[in-house]
Amino acid sequence: MKEVWFIRHGESEANAGFIATEPSTIPLTARGHEQALELADSLSYKPELIITSSYLRTQQTAKPLLDKFPELTVATWPFHDFNLLSPKYCAGTTAEQRKPLVTDFWNRCDIHYHHGEGAETFFDFKARIIEGIKQLQQCEQDFILVFTNSHVIRTVWQYFIKREETIDSQCMRHFRDTMSMLQISDAEICKCIYLRDRWTAIDPIFEPR
Repeated sequence: MKEVWFIRHGESEANAGFIATEPSTIPLTARGHEQALELADSLSYKPELIITSSYLRTQQTAKPLLDKFPELTVATWPFHDFNLLSPKYCAGTTAEQRKPLVTDFWNRCDIHYHHGEGAETFFDFKARIIEGIKQLQQCEQDFILVFTNSHVIRTVWQYFIKREETIDSQCMRHFRDTMSMLQISDAEICKCIYLRDRWTAIDPIFEPR
């Protein structure tokens, strides 16, 4: 049996309403750093592997735990955020100002729609996360922590719920209308197990419909 915990990063400056910067370099707020420390203090069981995305906010969230267990194996995997909007066109805006663009993106329900330079299509994002899940299945370690973000966790849970790899407009619509209702707090832990070729949530955080 393999146990994997997907952990959302602590509060970031983007979450707190600050002006947008390059997505990969958005840091935690002071509160986010406190949440990361509290998370590390709460974990008494040492994982066998720590995975972070390449984004600063996930690495900062993992750091207190790595300081606590400096001998841990650490890897960087492509479990980074879904950049559905082009950073080039959104620099200098707040989350509130980007809302109309985000709404337009999801209303299109076009898995191949590409907003612009530096953006990612829904198809490419979902395929990237599915590939990451498959890589987790092949890991030798049995207790793994993955520091990531809320969109990634929603996508992982959609894969667990649907148990299929098809990426089409229906999949995107389900993500928009159902998975977006999944509320994941800063530094929240979402636990699951992989046993007999099947993923199962330990403490279900969402009931599919």
